[in-house]
Amino acid sequence: MLLTSDQQFLLSILREVRYMRLDQILPLMRLYDPSKAKHHCEAMLRYLRYAGELIPVGDNLVCLAEFRGQEADPEMLCALDILLSIAVSPPLQLTSRRPPYKLCFLLEREIGKIDAFAVLPVEPGREQLVSILLAQQSQDVTVLLFLSDLGQHRLLHIQQRHYFVIQKEGRLRFFKGGEASQ
Repeated sequence: MLLTSDQQFLLSILREVRYMRLDQILPLMRLYDPSKAKHHCEAMLRYLRYAGELIPVGDNLVCLAEFRGQEADPEMLCALDILLSIAVSPPLQLTSRRPPYKLCFLLEREIGKIDAFAVLPVEPGREQLVSILLAQQSQDVTVLLFLSDLGQHRLLHIQQRHYFVIQKEGRLRFFKGGEASQ
């Protein structure tokens, strides 16, 4: 089956994140091609469904056919939201196979400057474990710690570049490490 480059891009992201909300698809496709409109995405999804590549799940999700029957991971959906919040162009690389992180990606921020990011959800009560795990990780990545409550930041002791991310009033809020108490 012949796929367009934007269809291949969408499928490559879905191979990593497994499930995607419908409201994430247009912003993702606009990273790849800023001229994309809602009707382009609807046509692409329709084609991929007819081709057997995508499966609709409920009213709000899609997944690759190979992941049918598996549960959507809310932390991964949030990690994708975080990526979409900071990216201005498609990720150069994206992987979900780099524990302890949920999602890792490379973004070109300026011409010739590439930044590495890693999303790590922090469950309440697991702050000490996360601090220990991060002490063993590479320092060349900016860690985006997704917190349930901003108060968790006081329990984390992190040496590398990091931001705290919380969801407040339906929006993601980012706090640079050291500025969260302000």
